[in-house]
Amino acid sequence: MKKIKILTYASVCALLSLVGFSACSSGDSAAAEPVTPSPNYNPVSDEVVAQFVFNLSLGNTPSMRMTSAATQAVNTETFRGIDKAGLFSYKQSADGKHLATPENADKRFDIARILGRATITKDKSHRVIETSLPLNTNTLLFYGKAIRGTMTPEQEEQTGLTAKDVYGWLEKYTLANGDGDQDLKLSDTTFELQSRIEDHKEAFERIESLLAGIMTCIMNTNLAGENHVKLPKDECGWSEDIDVDKYPEVYWADFNSADRKSPIETTHALYALEVKMADAYREMTTIKQAKGELRAGYGTAILSTIQNLWSVVNEVRCATPFSVPEAVAKYMAERIHERIKQYFNGTVPSNGMNVTEVSFETMTNLITHFTSDTAWPTTADKRPDAPYYESIKGTKLVDFPQKSYRVPVGSTHYLFDKDKKQFYYVKNYNTSAVGDATGFTVESYYYPPELLYFGNSPLRISNQEHKPEGYPDGVANWDDDKNWDTSSWTKNSHVTSATQSVAMVNDINYGTSLLKTTVSFGSSILRDNNHAIQKVKDPSITEEDEPDKRITADAGLFQLNGVIIGGQWKQVGWNFLPKGDKQGYVYDCDIASPDIPTSTPNYTLVFDNYNALMAKQDKVYVALELINNGEMFFGEHGMIPHGGIFYLIGELDPNKAGLEKPTWPQHHPLPPYNADGSSIETARVFMQDYMTTANFVIGENSLKHAYMTVPDLRYSALTLGMSVDINWSTGIDFGDVILGGDGANNTGN
Repeated sequence: MKKIKILTYASVCALLSLVGFSACSSGDSAAAEPVTPSPNYNPVSDEVVAQFVFNLSLGNTPSMRMTSAATQAVNTETFRGIDKAGLFSYKQSADGKHLATPENADKRFDIARILGRATITKDKSHRVIETSLPLNTNTLLFYGKAIRGTMTPEQEEQTGLTAKDVYGWLEKYTLANGDGDQDLKLSDTTFELQSRIEDHKEAFERIESLLAGIMTCIMNTNLAGENHVKLPKDECGWSEDIDVDKYPEVYWADFNSADRKSPIETTHALYALEVKMADAYREMTTIKQAKGELRAGYGTAILSTIQNLWSVVNEVRCATPFSVPEAVAKYMAERIHERIKQYFNGTVPSNGMNVTEVSFETMTNLITHFTSDTAWPTTADKRPDAPYYESIKGTKLVDFPQKSYRVPVGSTHYLFDKDKKQFYYVKNYNTSAVGDATGFTVESYYYPPELLYFGNSPLRISNQEHKPEGYPDGVANWDDDKNWDTSSWTKNSHVTSATQSVAMVNDINYGTSLLKTTVSFGSSILRDNNHAIQKVKDPSITEEDEPDKRITADAGLFQLNGVIIGGQWKQVGWNFLPKGDKQGYVYDCDIASPDIPTSTPNYTLVFDNYNALMAKQDKVYVALELINNGEMFFGEHGMIPHGGIFYLIGELDPNKAGLEKPTWPQHHPLPPYNADGSSIETARVFMQDYMTTANFVIGENSLKHAYMTVPDLRYSALTLGMSVDINWSTGIDFGDVILGGDGANNTGN
């Protein structure tokens, strides 16, 4: 990424003595030549009011999406300005030093909106202001953030995004503060990511509770207890009514016995209609948690699952039974059909064909039916009552959770407890297998950080006042000592009473990091996971019987819907390196171009992921959230329907053999620092002020490892699924990385 070598300073900051006093270098008691104080020197406060000049580079500056416009990733974008700027002065033991540890500051300056939008260009890259600095100041720290953009209600309605999605958002932007200048603890400086769920966790959990409860009731439909009744012949399809003594009390689960025997005639194999009921129950309730299966629990996935389930049920309820067991299965299907109708609308053909146009009933009806449904199992946890759901009545379940809470659909998935006979949504989980997810919840999804700035530099001092047009413009000019008149300017010096102009020797750069994402196809034909999935169901199946589906990789087949970046630290400190121990995911849903192959790169702001405790820096897993615009296919554990959202995962490993080291900056030290202020040159995936580039390649076998599936109900399932080519803008080139292998050893389990 082109560096924002920003804000170099030529601001006067004077210190030491009055006329006739000797000026001393910081930490040096040797007498110097007498100096004439600046006319702006204040002997009471020991400060000088002087020119303060900063220089901003747009040549490499990364600017309404988490696109180049928001991140300033392209040098043609309009400069967004800098707001909430803070400057801290230090008197270090010697001149020419950078601040290496979080020491207390001598003074803090709140500069507020230091630059407005479009106030800086490549041809006019500096601005002169006035401020004051204490005598003997020889190091300055600068912080700032880009001016946050806004969106109109019409824009939000049209895009489904807010300004937080587009420009990033921080929960904390806390610069060192205190009761006085002597209590400016730099260690208190904190920049903290904002959880996307914010104050909506309670509503989120209530929606999940309702959806899980509805599915629990449907799957516990039974002909037992008060439901163990005479079956009328016109409903069960048999030649006569079936009295209760002709069939036992039976639950839907009873059709799915391990021995595959009929629950009505226990010595007989399942009859044809019973097989359909058994297979539907098994597919709905068998979720391979230990194998990493993520069963999609978002609103439209539930509708897709119910549509397929209802179609199986409709086929059975409209069939002609050829035995009493089949007649009981048909009647069970009729009861299930009636229960589904309490919760969902749909077009249900009377000839047993597939159900279409499935939608949720009103929230009022859903809540009323669920809280009184007699199918709630006695083995399940206590069911909430109606008032528990009052606060979510206005929610559109079809929009849950992505449009209603702007979190990825991967943040909500469910399991089935076979003992309790109950569905439940997972609270702590490894979402889409993106990194180590110990203790992660939906609260662990963060907005991207805002675009931040950081400067840490010794000073260039002049005892003369300089005209605004006299300062170098542009980073290259600013960094070149030949452009500074040595008869007027002293590099690596400190403020004295005679000082009239001060400039930071080093540039100010980005405090955040940047991920540039593109997506392409690595093969003209993509293979799904059909054979492995079917072979698990029937080991005798050959590849000739059930081959993998071959899908043509045409433009428009998939859309990029979001980018999830794992291993992000919630907090960073004064040097923009990780602080604390809490990690989560940055989720970027503001996609520059959904097209695949990508027509426009997507840019996502992130924090530096340096890990001081690791000799080898952490891998980072990135999940691409994709929409399937093509036909249904099989992923890692189950089916990805048309219109379904799924995930492919890429691994970014900075320790990969053969990678080149990044090119370290020449004109400023990059944190982390050695004791002398020089850089500890440790390569990691994300480095502040650097842009990491990842071209994610969907290869021939990538779809075999697609996550977030729905059960395959047409009749009644952590590997990595992408190739990644990553390179540092100035160094590391990861080459092609096959995620999870080439799929040759995939079993579908």
